[in-house]
Formats: sequence, C-alpha cells, structure tokens
Amino acid sequence: MTPPARPPADGAANGIADGPGGGLLRDLAADAFRNLCAVRQRSLLALLGIVIGTAAVIALINIGDNARHHALSQFQAMGTDLLTVRREFSALGQPPAFTLDDVAALAALPEIAAAAPLAVGGLEIGRGQGRGQGRGRVSLGIAGVTADFFRLTRLTAADGRIWSPGEARQTWVVLGSGAARQLAIDGAPPAVGQWIRLGGYNYTVSGILGPTVANPLLPIDTDNAVFVPLEGMRRVVAGGEIASIVLRKPAEVDDRAAGAAVAAFFAAPPRPRPVAVQTARQMIAAMGEQMEVYALLLAAVGGISLVVGGVGVMNVMLTSVVERRREIGLRLALGARPRDIRAMFLTEATALSVVGGGLGALLGLAAAAAYARSAGWDFILSAAGPPLGIGMSFAVGLFFGLYPAIRASRLDPIVALRAE
Repeated sequence: MTPPARPPADGAANGIADGPGGGLLRDLAADAFRNLCAVRQRSLLALLGIVIGTAAVIALINIGDNARHHALSQFQAMGTDLLTVRREFSALGQPPAFTLDDVAALAALPEIAAAAPLAVGGLEIGRGQGRGQGRGRVSLGIAGVTADFFRLTRLTAADGRIWSPGEARQTWVVLGSGAARQLAIDGAPPAVGQWIRLGGYNYTVSGILGPTVANPLLPIDTDNAVFVPLEGMRRVVAGGEIASIVLRKPAEVDDRAAGAAVAAFFAAPPRPRPVAVQTARQMIAAMGEQMEVYALLLAAVGGISLVVGGVGVMNVMLTSVVERRREIGLRLALGARPRDIRAMFLTEATALSVVGGGLGALLGLAAAAAYARSAGWDFILSAAGPPLGIGMSFAVGLFFGLYPAIRASRLDPIVALRAE
C-alpha cells in the first residue's frame, strides 16, 4: 500500500528547500535576486541610491582623514620643536613691545636653543618697479627679521642668498616664492639684484625663498611675505615693533617645560608682562580636534545621502509587497510562517544594501583618491571609512526593509489570495 503523503515542510511551503548547512540561506539569496531581477528597473534605482549614499560616506570620510594627515604632516615637516611668544593684549591696554634684550635673554635659557624676533606689517608694493614702468600694486605681508630667523625656521633661498648678520643695516629684501609670483610681470618675477620700492626706499632683492607651507605658529604666511632686516623695518612700516619671538627648543627638552620657562621669564619682576606662549604640540592637538569635527560633519552629510537611498529601498519593497500579494497569500496558505515571509523580504532588502554598499565603497575610494591626487596630497586609506560606509549601508537596508517585511508577514492569506 502506498504510504500517505506527508505535509510539506515550512521551507518547502515557502518555496525554499531546507538543505543542510547554509542551503537555506543560499536559497533565500537566490530567490531574492530572482525577485529583484524581475523588477530590474526599480531595483537599479534603489541600488543607485545606496551606491551614491555609501560612496558619499566613504569618500567624505577619506577626504577628511587625508586633509588632516596632509595638514599635520606639513606642520610637522616644519619642525615640532618650535614655540612662539606674543604679547597678550588685555584691558589694561597695549603691553610693552619686546626688545632685542628679551630675545637674547630667552636664547640664554637652558630650555631654549635659539630665539629670533619677528615684526610684521602690511604694504602695497608696485609690480615691475626696477624693471621699467610699474603695472598695478599688490598687497603683501612685510616681515622684519634677523638672519637668525631664517635658520631657526629652516627657510632657505632657492635663488640668491639670505643677508648675513653684518648686512642687517643694508636695504636688502628676501621674497617668498608666492610673493615673487605676485610681483611678476608677464610671468617673470623680480630677479636677484633688481630692486623694489618699499616705503620710499629702494630695496635690492638678495634672494627668493623656495615654496613653503603656512605655519600656524607664525603670524605671517612665509610663502607670500616680503622679508626685510629688522633694523630697517621702521623705514617700511610705521611702528615696526617686535610683535612675536620665535623659539626653538632642544630635542631633549619637553615643549611644556620650554613653554613654562618662557612664561616664567615674562612673569618675573620687576617688569611682568602678559604674554601668550604657543607650542607645536598644542597647535597639532588643536588642529587634530578640529579635523575630527570636520570628519564627523562630512560623515553626517554622507549619512543623509545614505538615508535617502534607504527610502528608495523601502519604496521598492513596499511596491513589491503590493504586487506580490497573491504570492504571499499562497505561501502562507501552504504553511509558510510569518517569519519566513519576513526573512524573504529582509533578504531582498539586504541584497540591495550589500551590493550597493560594495559598489559604493569602490566608487567612494576612487573619488577620494582622485580628489587627493588633484589636491596634491598623498592618498591614505582611512581605516574607519570602508567598514563604516558598508556597515551603514547594511544597517540602512535592514532598517528600511523591516517595515515592508513586517507588513507582508501580517497579510491575511484569504484576503491576499483574493487580491487582483
């Protein structure tokens, strides 16, 4: 006698074979891809939203990390052993200016290896002076310095030379490379030996610096500055007082100890003066914190794009629930459990988010690398970028796919089978 037929297992009722190991997951995944391919156009649109959102997250995080790495590496290349001290203006009015005696006394401290004064100002300089008729004027920063300043800040002349201490009273001028470009006529910058007019005096160009990056510790952009001897600063700029002192500490001295020694020097009687001391470590820490805030803001902007992509996934899933009501009702009538229906739709949402996350990760990394190359940076892969972007896309897919899956699992089989 033929044995009676057994009722189908839940997996079979759901149209999915219950195999050993990962067989069920493979069947769920295959079924999900078949269903998504059946509505190819809508699936591609939802996939595009996830791809763009994930790419935005990963690209923005990587660009933020690369910007931070570039800024800090440039700063550290100029020397992390620098300190600056400037006058602290208070309610009592303007404190006394620094003197060359202050500079010499600071250089004699055991915590300080070298010190150099710095006076800053601004001036409009005519183009083409010394080479015929001038053509317009350029506003540039003026720095009054000694020869020690160049050695202390490691600024070197790419063309010509820096004046020597014995020439401090001469009308020499050293141009930053950016300043030389701004003073160029028809693409030709001032040459060594030519003169430019500063404050009614003819200053001979003794040297032009190589390209430099802005040092946040210094109150002037060295690349776009004009350097004159400190002794003649008052010829060029009214006042010409020493506004800052640049210091370099020995390698074996902690920067906090060096900063404390400088602050104690200016706090000592009989002439205590309010000053602000900044060290390279403080500036690097502040820049790092600022860049972290920027990275979080960029990640938030990318996350908004990803949420928009998640809304597209939910739209596809809700439309799929409406179009497949008869199929869902048939599966439920044959014995599929609500959790099987939920798993089916969650698998489809997860497939969209995983595929979109993978493609978005590749696109985001390519975009970040292209941006770094165009900006002249070294591309550094962010350790947090790809995992965070892919993880967010996976979470968004599950979150926005959960409501359609629950809605499908709660359909009444009889009502669903009657659906047109």
